[in-house]
Amino acid sequence: MELKRLKIDEEFRHLIRPLRHREFLQLEQNIINDGCRDPIVVWHNTIVDGHNRYEICMRHSIPFDTKDMEFECREAAVAWICANQLGRRNITEETRKFLIGMQYENEKVVTRIRNKIGRNQHTLDISTMDEEDADKACRHWTAQRIAEDNNVSAATVQKYAIFTRALEEIGKKEPKLVPKILSGQYKIAHKHVLEMAELNPQDLRRINRKIDRNPAEFMHYKATRPVVQGNKSVHSEGDIPTGPSVKDMPEYDPDAEISSLTLTIPSWKSSIERAKNTADLTIVSPRAKGDLAQALRELRNTIADMLSEVEDT
Repeated sequence: MELKRLKIDEEFRHLIRPLRHREFLQLEQNIINDGCRDPIVVWHNTIVDGHNRYEICMRHSIPFDTKDMEFECREAAVAWICANQLGRRNITEETRKFLIGMQYENEKVVTRIRNKIGRNQHTLDISTMDEEDADKACRHWTAQRIAEDNNVSAATVQKYAIFTRALEEIGKKEPKLVPKILSGQYKIAHKHVLEMAELNPQDLRRINRKIDRNPAEFMHYKATRPVVQGNKSVHSEGDIPTGPSVKDMPEYDPDAEISSLTLTIPSWKSSIERAKNTADLTIVSPRAKGDLAQALRELRNTIADMLSEVEDT
């Protein structure tokens, strides 16, 4: 073990969930008492995992080990960092979405590179495809692979990639705002993040200052909605457009479809519990178990998509 200078890449560091003050102090005390037990992971002497341990070790002159990783390109390193962070339990749902989207954005590039140089270890073969079809195949295959690792659908992975790109755009204009979204300090739905990405830097700074002045632990999007949506003009009575009156419209219940779905879910649970308690899986045919497993995976992905939609709105 030794004490040596390592490089810090700001993009890599920002992908790592920052420790809360109490967590950092606890880690610091553990390292002071027991030394740095886990090696700091590096790529060409640049830290890819262990930024907090490195800071503490350098501050207190505590020796540490390093573990070298090999990546064929920067995108591969970013994808690895994201996947590694997704394995941690203490990340917010917003951070999880961001990391999945960031992993997808970088890993699809890696997939193309590996195919071009013949180093793809997986089943994807794009050697006979034209450029457009090869891009589509890489996007689809990458989304599907990341989806399986994170128990979501491929469509959800691509949706999270849009979320990630929007956050990156916000970060270019007002970097201090992004950590507040990822930490949950600023409660905002997916679609509103996309709206914010189109705002100018001045408006984003206004939102950030408003959050800073908020005495509560977190702030909801609705408190900053006027800045995002702009000031809408108020129509005078004569300007209100004419049309069918409310009493002429058929009555609409916005909760009807969701309420109906909610009522059917207990029957799904009951059927699953009944099968689990009565079927002897040791004598059920492999084909039947395989069909059930596939159906349950598809149901799980559908539920994850729906839950994401509910939580994002």
